Amino acid sequence: MRDALGNGSIPMRDGQSAPEKPQQPNSDGISDLRGRRVLSWGQWGEAGAGVYDRGVGEGTWRSDQHRLVVALTPMPPLLLQIDGGPPRQLRPGVGALSFYSAESAYRTAGTGSRYAHVCWSAQLYGVIAPDLSRPPQLEPMLTFPDPLLDQLLRSLVGEIDGSRVDRLLADSLVTAIAMRIAQRFRPSFERQPDLPPPRMRRVLEYIEANLDAELTLAELAAVACLSPCHFSRSFSGAVGLGPQRYTVQRRVERAKALLRRGGGSLADVAATTGFADQSHLTAAFRRETGTTPGRFRAASS
Repeated sequence: MRDALGNGSIPMRDGQSAPEKPQQPNSDGISDLRGRRVLSWGQWGEAGAGVYDRGVGEGTWRSDQHRLVVALTPMPPLLLQIDGGPPRQLRPGVGALSFYSAESAYRTAGTGSRYAHVCWSAQLYGVIAPDLSRPPQLEPMLTFPDPLLDQLLRSLVGEIDGSRVDRLLADSLVTAIAMRIAQRFRPSFERQPDLPPPRMRRVLEYIEANLDAELTLAELAAVACLSPCHFSRSFSGAVGLGPQRYTVQRRVERAKALLRRGGGSLADVAATTGFADQSHLTAAFRRETGTTPGRFRAASS
């Protein structure tokens, strides 16, 4: 395979060169690989994330989305070619991150391994940081360590269970990931405005009035008159919690009040407090209180 890569082209399984514009039959933008298996995948707004087994052989990636990947299992060396350039050999250990910027063509050859990855539109920066004079110019970064990015990405894919995605949490995590990547190229992204008390009160009142609805980071940022990336950090600095965690806590508090009063079925309580279903309510309730809604209701009666 090393000789085959020497001419600047990764051969396909039938011995022919990979096409210039690879087919992308899967929702996450990766062309087919023999044995490739998507284990989880969630998509919302301008982003998506999931876990997959790579499979064996040659694969291609070309998209208008940026992509961050973390290796979840040990793997043999991987051959990578970017935009038809010279191939290089990577040895990504567990936890190693690689960033693939949008619009470039990536071709890889290797054996099976497991990855988690997140993809976001290159246009997302215009949404989460509209005050920027120009979008960041990002380039590929291969097999680099970043414990914070690793934690953010694993937290994101851990929230995807195939049936729902907590939109506010997903938005917050993708925003943090996208800005962390951008800061590697433009450290000035660290600067952020404060969230004045009147705007903070307006945001808290808005959350309280819409606990039964699906809230998004962009929606709350608009109430605060800040970009999503600046809002998320300013909110956390002022409240001590991220907007998603704060919202979950308020929903749990409202669920407690309903349970004390009877509140109908647990499914009704879940719907009234903005949870996707009864199991979603139960998981969040247990995480915040250490008990289940049913036990809490029984103890309160």
